[in-house]
Amino acid sequence: MNDEIITRLMDLLPESMRRRAGVTFESLMAPIKDLLNRRQFPATGLTDLQVEWLLRMLSSMDSDKDPEAARVGEREGRIASDLIGELSAGFNHGIGRSGHITAPQPKAAGASLMQRLANQVSLDAIRKLGLPNVRGGIVLPMSTGMSIALSLSYLRAKYGTERVLYPRIDHRSPTRGIALSGLREVAVETRIDGDAVQCDCEHLEEVASRETNCAVLATTTFFAPREPDPVKEIAKICQEKDMPMVINNAYGVQSEEIMETIRSAIDAGRVDVVIQSNDKNFLTPVGGSVVVSPDEGSIEGIAETYAGRASAAPVVQTLAALLVLGYQGYLELREQQKMNREFLENTLSGMAEEFGQRVLKAKNPVSCAITLDDINADELGARLYTRRVTGPRAVEKGAWGSSVDDYPHSYLVMNAAIGARKKDLEGATAKLYKELGEVS
Repeated sequence: MNDEIITRLMDLLPESMRRRAGVTFESLMAPIKDLLNRRQFPATGLTDLQVEWLLRMLSSMDSDKDPEAARVGEREGRIASDLIGELSAGFNHGIGRSGHITAPQPKAAGASLMQRLANQVSLDAIRKLGLPNVRGGIVLPMSTGMSIALSLSYLRAKYGTERVLYPRIDHRSPTRGIALSGLREVAVETRIDGDAVQCDCEHLEEVASRETNCAVLATTTFFAPREPDPVKEIAKICQEKDMPMVINNAYGVQSEEIMETIRSAIDAGRVDVVIQSNDKNFLTPVGGSVVVSPDEGSIEGIAETYAGRASAAPVVQTLAALLVLGYQGYLELREQQKMNREFLENTLSGMAEEFGQRVLKAKNPVSCAITLDDINADELGARLYTRRVTGPRAVEKGAWGSSVDDYPHSYLVMNAAIGARKKDLEGATAKLYKELGEVS
């Protein structure tokens, strides 16, 4: 807030009250001033009031807030009601310009500042949470699949990429992202090792040797028993074959282990782009992602590939979430997630033994899978849904969903993702126990 206005307001108070009010006001504003000076992921989270104050201050700079402006353009930040404006925190002009999503917008000085702050804070957060070797980052107002499509479109324009080598993941979003980019998907086989489903790197090398103009889309997070792709090994192959590499790190920021493997991959080989989902990692509404790269030029190229302006809502939501959480708050959530993951595995193990089943042995930092041998997986999944348990994934033996042909078990997957409460896991596993008793 303007210092002159504060001074005039303070002049209306007696001296003793003025000093006390100044202390209160300064304590409120100090974290905001520090954020604007440093433009980093704060060590301690801000309060909702502080974040709201910051956002209102920035959005008030946009031209649609000027009561004297004569607005005659086709796009002037007009809204049907105040409620509609609140849904985007007042940034009604959106972000970017027609040819560049991060270009400053003359009618939206506040939104342009907000976007720049969001990009810098998000990049700093990704660095502090495990990837200190990335150099550029951007918050995209698109979910993971669309961000994959945009990143691959950039690679197509930059390197003439025509095909994407994709270690099999039975998930439609990335596949559709590849198709939307105009590239052809080339499947890389998976293999079963014990219970785990893994990327077959020998097959990846074989395919890379016979295909031309390729990129690789690797995946760090998926449902057990699928294990994360060995991104360090794949990055070495990409460096040797001079192939671009995109990592779909959808919900990997919550895992120190996964972030360490990506950091090692960047150091050991070639990684062009790493994509994170904001709702899965930073507890925002669905619709945004943070895209980072060891090369700032790649991020600039992705920003230039985006068509038109964009909604500010996912960007401001990401900024607000990071400011409220803060670094220490996120570390606490990470620790809670690890404890919940251990609790989930222990609970499922005890339950599996009682019903003649077992927990599948696979390295997965977020999810666990329990066998459903001689049990109708689809029926069990439907029963859990009816009992208001959301999120489990039931897969029949040999069905699509295991990321491999002819997986030898039916199974049920449950997740202990960041932000989940222990009581949620207790409630879900208790209902699973009851339904297992009925369907066994």
